[in-house]
Amino acid sequence: MTISEEFKLEGWEPHAGVIASEMAVAGAVIQSRQAFDEATELVAADDFFSIAGMVFAAVCKVVAAEQPLDPAGVLNELGSSGDLERVGGGAYLATLMEHAAPLSSVAWHARKIAGDGRRRRIHLALSRARSVTESEAWDPEADIDLIRKMIDEAAADRNAYQEVDLVDAVNELLDELENPPPNVGIVPPYLDLESVIPAFKPGQLITVAARPSVGKTLVAADIARTAALRDGKRTVLFTLEMSKKEILGRIFAAEATVLYSKLVERAVTPEELEKVTKASWRVTASPLIIEDSPHCTVDHVRSRLRTLARTGPIDIVIIDYLQLLDPPSKVEIREQQVAMQSRALKQMARDFGVPIVVLAQLNRAAAQKGDSVPRMSEIRESGAVEQDSDIVILLHRPDFYEPESPRAGEVDLIVDKNRAGRRGVVTLAHQLHYSRFADMARPANY
Repeated sequence: MTISEEFKLEGWEPHAGVIASEMAVAGAVIQSRQAFDEATELVAADDFFSIAGMVFAAVCKVVAAEQPLDPAGVLNELGSSGDLERVGGGAYLATLMEHAAPLSSVAWHARKIAGDGRRRRIHLALSRARSVTESEAWDPEADIDLIRKMIDEAAADRNAYQEVDLVDAVNELLDELENPPPNVGIVPPYLDLESVIPAFKPGQLITVAARPSVGKTLVAADIARTAALRDGKRTVLFTLEMSKKEILGRIFAAEATVLYSKLVERAVTPEELEKVTKASWRVTASPLIIEDSPHCTVDHVRSRLRTLARTGPIDIVIIDYLQLLDPPSKVEIREQQVAMQSRALKQMARDFGVPIVVLAQLNRAAAQKGDSVPRMSEIRESGAVEQDSDIVILLHRPDFYEPESPRAGEVDLIVDKNRAGRRGVVTLAHQLHYSRFADMARPANY
């Protein structure tokens, strides 16, 4: 099917200049492999409006089959596909060759065709978007994201991506091994954790899981605070359990080293207020974005990211927490709901090219087994989270279960899964009064 068949939109007429360029390119590629190579860097067969696109598609098939590229070969291909009569037979190919562009101008005509192809795809996407808005089954979250996706895909320059040859990819990998590039991704907020996980990398789904009240939100705030304030990374934090003001209070306490309880009680001294004010300046100057919609779905997260990505790249996304995301309405079984959300978040991380850190709860009942150390299999309501995650970090605070524990004041970050590296246990100090975790004190000669 050619574009001219697909785009039967009322009032749509081809532009004479575009048709002339299509004939010029099709006529050139029939006769020259060099012209074909030049054109296919910039344009595809479905960018054409006229039947010249069918001829261009036939040329692509001839080259793909490693057959000689000449008018006779193209005629044979059109005959085999049943398109020869539709384009007007050999006479049309002769006409194309008469209008063939010289090699020096093939790229100019190809860019013109590609640009007009994008224009028509956008036109069609907008028409389909209108149909979506007129449907009685209108779903604001899902359909608004669908409309944005259709328009983004239509507007994208499909020829901007160039396939990397296998030899080039091998050479690039060898070069990186010989000359390691700077660390790509988001560096964890704790030095001790960095020794196990050097960075949260684009496309990864990182799950931080713990039982209620152990400190998941502290980890989320620490990651957001250090990524945005320390490293200047554009950070998006979706907080489903706490309000934006509550999260900011925790960030201010950690950043200003002021007791969180005093912020909650609004009982700070003038000196503490000054420290908090300076911390607030650092927060407002940072690329930190906090979303606190209480009824948040995966579709809403995707829609917000798509909107934010229009104004600049996103470096990391944090969601607090998985089980509070509103479930898909068409799925009733809770385990299936969480599994669908987990897979969607993993796909979202790949689509947007960002690490997504999602917090998750562990089963309360598992703590009654006599061993309070958490396990990955205890993630509440779904085993799919374990499967979809690239990294799983479990939190364990000994003094949460034994207040008189000799390890009071410590928290273990158990890296129970790490597809890109090793597993291990990192011990931090929990400074709950400042609403943060911190690296343990190091020897002077460390």
